[in-house]
Amino acid sequence: MEHIVFDIISWIGLTICIGAFFIKDVFWLRLATLVGCSLLFVYYSHIAIPQGVISNLLVLLINAYYLLHFAKARRAEKASQQSAIPARSLTTEAE
Repeated sequence: MEHIVFDIISWIGLTICIGAFFIKDVFWLRLATLVGCSLLFVYYSHIAIPQGVISNLLVLLINAYYLLHFAKARRAEKASQQSAIPARSLTTEAE
């Protein structure tokens, strides 16, 4: 039974990684690849294939780095938008 669970994990991970090739948005592409490689990392760790473990771990870390970089840039953008003073109209009504 345990073997079937890990096979299912590997198939889901592989499906997500292959499906990521069809994603155009960079954020969702990296997130899908992160999830897929995480599942494949678990699978390759279980069956003790060092090449699979190392390659999926590297891709996982690269995507995690860029997702954190993306989140940091997004936070900085929101902070700059909130600190900007909205332009106010200085006109007065004519009587």
